[in-house]
Amino acid sequence: MKRLLKACIPFTLLLSILISSQAIPAIAAEPAVNEDWTRFPLIAHALGGIDGVDYTNSLEAFQTNYDKGQRLFEVDFSITKDGLLAARHDWMGYLATKFEQDIPANKLEEPLTLKEFKSYKILENYTPLSFADVARLSKKYPDVYFITDTKETDPELVKQQFTVIRDTANRIDPTILDRFIPEIYSPEMLDIVREIIPFKHVIFSLYLTSMEPAEVVQYVKEHDVHVVAMPEERATKSFIKDLNDIGVVTYVHSLNKVKDVKKLMRMGVHGVYTDFLSYKDLGIDEAPLIAAGQTDAEKSAANLTTQDPSLTTASADTVTGQSTVAPAPTTWEKIKLLLGQLFNS
Repeated sequence: MKRLLKACIPFTLLLSILISSQAIPAIAAEPAVNEDWTRFPLIAHALGGIDGVDYTNSLEAFQTNYDKGQRLFEVDFSITKDGLLAARHDWMGYLATKFEQDIPANKLEEPLTLKEFKSYKILENYTPLSFADVARLSKKYPDVYFITDTKETDPELVKQQFTVIRDTANRIDPTILDRFIPEIYSPEMLDIVREIIPFKHVIFSLYLTSMEPAEVVQYVKEHDVHVVAMPEERATKSFIKDLNDIGVVTYVHSLNKVKDVKKLMRMGVHGVYTDFLSYKDLGIDEAPLIAAGQTDAEKSAANLTTQDPSLTTASADTVTGQSTVAPAPTTWEKIKLLLGQLFNS
């Protein structure tokens, strides 16, 4: 008996170590009903920061943050002088200064044509994008979701923007619209947008509305909206609880400090928009989240091949899969192995 007890001592110590080691990583919250994309708690704001610079909405920012594990990307769109969509936060002159773009003084406070916009590199290194460019990225990276921040609330401008989005997507590949998620700023906008494109997913974004919390809760409950985004100052404990109680998840923008994000998540916030934070920074293992996305991507690629027989081999329009790695043994598997060694010795 003493020998058995003595043998169990190292087993007990090892068991405690194994269990505690499993508790170190943070766990992402459950996705909203019918909104599998919300398995990702982080949204890369303006395609994510790059080299310490935010708001570039650039190709390189997307690529950099994709490589860091981001799969949800918010992108700003503004109407160009010739009626198209540029990935730019706005047309005010401060951005030209911030991005060191030598735009003529008489054009600093007004929209450029799309050709003019794309002719100005960002900080001499980064590539500006049009909506068509983003649509092609969506086709090339089928495990990515893009959230559109179009900023306009005027009905005619909203119609113009989403007509461009619809027509461009139809030319490139209409199925990509299933992975575009528009930010909606008012009840009226939702009606307009849904008449143009029946999006599978939307975010009701509060930064341009004065609706009271109770009004927001009632509206999203009645209109089949499952995700709400808001500035940090609107994220009160009672508001978040009321939304959680009806199955609506929340994202808060934009945060770049770990302690601020963790404080909000403890309060019940589902996720955040961020320029610079990664899953590693928050102690979240993004691997299973990405793996689920890769499964979706494989289904998407299969559908594309079915629709177009010419797509029979991997190309630039698909994401190259990673090599298969045997899964690490679970805690219980390690315990069973140790028990076998103890009682068979």
